[in-house]
Amino acid sequence: MSVKESIDQISLSAPAKINLFLAITGYRSDGFHEINSVLAKIDLCDQVSIEKTDEIDEIQCICNGDHSLSGENNLAWQAVEQWREVTGDRTGVKITIQKNIPSMAGLGGGSSDAVTTLKALNLLNDQAFNLATLIEVAAKIGSDCPSFLIDGLCHARGRGEKVISIIPKKNDELNGRRIFLFKPPIGFSTPQLYNSLAIDKSYDDAKWADSHIDQWNRDQLSLSKFCFNGFESVILKKFLFLAPLFDELKSRFDLSFQVSGSGSCCFSFAPNSLDSVLVSDFIRNLLGEGSSFWDTRISS
Repeated sequence: MSVKESIDQISLSAPAKINLFLAITGYRSDGFHEINSVLAKIDLCDQVSIEKTDEIDEIQCICNGDHSLSGENNLAWQAVEQWREVTGDRTGVKITIQKNIPSMAGLGGGSSDAVTTLKALNLLNDQAFNLATLIEVAAKIGSDCPSFLIDGLCHARGRGEKVISIIPKKNDELNGRRIFLFKPPIGFSTPQLYNSLAIDKSYDDAKWADSHIDQWNRDQLSLSKFCFNGFESVILKKFLFLAPLFDELKSRFDLSFQVSGSGSCCFSFAPNSLDSVLVSDFIRNLLGEGSSFWDTRISS
């Protein structure tokens, strides 16, 4: 993580994530869904800069690259509000986000920006809170926010707020691995997908999910057999172009794509020898210029 710090301002990178494994195991009484997921951070990131202002209680939030995300609806703004609620700090702040992570993509960009804002506020205040307290604050902003407080691979349970690190050996195995990532020219609605799962009652078995992760940690499952997304049971039925596209990418390039989280971004591990231009041109020819492609890597 890059850090540029002075007394009154700080700039941090906010990484995107992909879900290597995501099981949705049921509906909770609090209105959320129970998940079991292993997430990885990738090099694709936003840049979040925080600076103090002279106006008490002021919050400014500017999102360069997507101005529709500027203002109080941005999760970074809500992160400042949560920080103030816990600390009583009324110092004015200006948040500037250089947006590179696409929205409605299953990459957690908004949550990452919010957590990076929390980290910045904590650093500007001499690290007032430890990790456990930051996780509690982050969970109030969004279910997947706590995972961005864990460096490297993260195991998330509950509604996403119960987070622990994956064993160092797995981090070492995956750190730096090349990833191809593409986004179709549409976004997927997470609430709609959860609703579809509820209607179909197509939840994943909780014991199977625990066993699956345990087997992978014990090196009893290869990475290709470990990767899974419980949302795909409804996504591939709703967005009919994805399954044949995945098949064609497997046939032509031997790439095994899957949806990340609730999508719409899809990822595949890729060999270092493969020319990404061949793959990106093929995808853009099929999906149009509104689609996006990244050649990136797992980050620690």
